[in-house]
Amino acid sequence: MSKISLKTWHFLLVFATLVVSSNIISSKELEKKAMLENKTVLVELDNQSFSDSVASGICFVLFHTDESDLCNAMEHNLNQLITASENHTRFYKLNIDKYPGEYGKYAISGTPSTLIYKDGKEIDRIMGIVPVSNLIMIYKRSI
Repeated sequence: MSKISLKTWHFLLVFATLVVSSNIISSKELEKKAMLENKTVLVELDNQSFSDSVASGICFVLFHTDESDLCNAMEHNLNQLITASENHTRFYKLNIDKYPGEYGKYAISGTPSTLIYKDGKEIDRIMGIVPVSNLIMIYKRSI
């Protein structure tokens, strides 16, 4: 049987690895928390105000659920798009948890889903999370 002899540098290497990995994990968690704490400027719709809100002009409507990191990430990206949109477009969100009937009414297959309306007609549909750079291209194509 062979003896394993641990040297001081072994312990230092393990300690350094743990410190670095914990810093990486905590920075990711802080980044996620900061993203979630950002104030949103998307207007919350209900099933009654939906039709009137999208009736004229260009509107982006995010269909989301509570407590979803994916929905929060897409909402964050849409908030960034708002600053690039020069106030020519309205941005809304509709909580599917609160209004489950809207899921089937608008053929939402999953969240986050973003529907783009022009004068009350759906002109585009975005499924999942889309980077801000792609959202800007979609926005420019829509106007």
